[in-house]
Amino acid sequence: ILQSTTSKENEQLSTATGQKSITVEPLTNYFLARVQQDFKQGNTVLGGIVTSTNRFIRNAQLDFLNKNAYTGGIDLLHQWKDKEFYLDAKMIGSYITGSKQAMQEMQQSSARYLQRPDISYAQYDSTRNSLSGWGGDVKIGKGSKGLWRYYTELSFRSPGLELNDMGYMQTADVIRQNNYLAYFVNKPVSIFRTYTCVAFLNNNWNYGLQYLSSSFTGAGYAEFLNKWSINNSLTYTTEALDTRILRGGPAMYVPGNWQENFYIKTDDSKAAYCSLNYIRNFPNKQGKGSQYSTTFTIQPISALKFSLNLNYALNDNVLQYVGCASDGGCDKPIMASINQKTLGATFRADCNLTPELSLQYYGSPYSSVGKYSAFKHITDPCNKSFEKRFTLLDTSNYSDDAYQIDENGDGKTDYSVSNPDFNYYQFRSNFVLRWEYRA
Repeated sequence: ILQSTTSKENEQLSTATGQKSITVEPLTNYFLARVQQDFKQGNTVLGGIVTSTNRFIRNAQLDFLNKNAYTGGIDLLHQWKDKEFYLDAKMIGSYITGSKQAMQEMQQSSARYLQRPDISYAQYDSTRNSLSGWGGDVKIGKGSKGLWRYYTELSFRSPGLELNDMGYMQTADVIRQNNYLAYFVNKPVSIFRTYTCVAFLNNNWNYGLQYLSSSFTGAGYAEFLNKWSINNSLTYTTEALDTRILRGGPAMYVPGNWQENFYIKTDDSKAAYCSLNYIRNFPNKQGKGSQYSTTFTIQPISALKFSLNLNYALNDNVLQYVGCASDGGCDKPIMASINQKTLGATFRADCNLTPELSLQYYGSPYSSVGKYSAFKHITDPCNKSFEKRFTLLDTSNYSDDAYQIDENGDGKTDYSVSNPDFNYYQFRSNFVLRWEYRA
């Protein structure tokens, strides 16, 4: 059982008329209870969980927050044949209440986008003051014994499921079906200490049983006798019906793509070791991209450790969301081609002066530059022809840091699109002195 209460927090704002105190966080109570019991020598495990978040909102500027949020769930793990096979099942439900503003934001959040004009199985309601949903996951398979491991899994989340007040959830309104097959050798064979071959199939639908996409991954992992390891995977994703790419607009078809992921690491039991990771999205009609990262670690003595991570990414995407035309709401979604380059580094140092006293440093510079071109108005997002899903816009008239669009050619500006180019730099740094003690 976990119970926590956080106090109301105020901040002082400087305004044209003087200082002003404003509440930025309400008095809030958090509660969680988790119970789990095993049966039959641990072959069957049954559990349950409940959480509640209660915010005592007394200020109108905090009405965007959920007032009350409750979740409850049960889980079951059953294993048989000396735990070689298993059934793993979970069910969860949620119920939240709040102001109309809070419920509007929940319905319009990127987890669900219930305001989409083409959604038929759920309804956006701007007057509601509560939201509820449920979800579950059922997996059955063969576990850690023998050379072969496999499972099949079905997971689902209704559009109204919301777990983020005391949990973490990126996506609702989805049904996923996964199939996994692996051949795992955990003893030395020839030049290998161990190796694994994996095949993975994923299928996706929304909660209205509308097919979204499928992907297939083939992967191989090996650790050699010298303790070097290597991993390589290739994933193909079919043409997808993307219900989120237009940020609350209609669903849109996006091209299928191939992605390769390669990783190699030297012996990490040595005083110095390194790794290299490479991800490549093969060119398609939507664009291409690649990411490179490498890590160097050195431990000259047992009490001192340094590590450096470098990463670089290229992103050429023809369908990058920009926004909605200023005169027509989201019935005029605007996208563009983006050329983005991102460079980052992370340096860490750990020094243990004594078993109880340590110093740690973290420093991370980061830079990302994005240039937009070929602006387009999405006119027919589900057309079978990729080129007919949008209309290119004339952006030759540029003033006041915005593109003045004359879509009907009458010589007058119909709407404007702010220049979305960005040039972002950041440096984050932490230095920690830690003293641990025991009474």
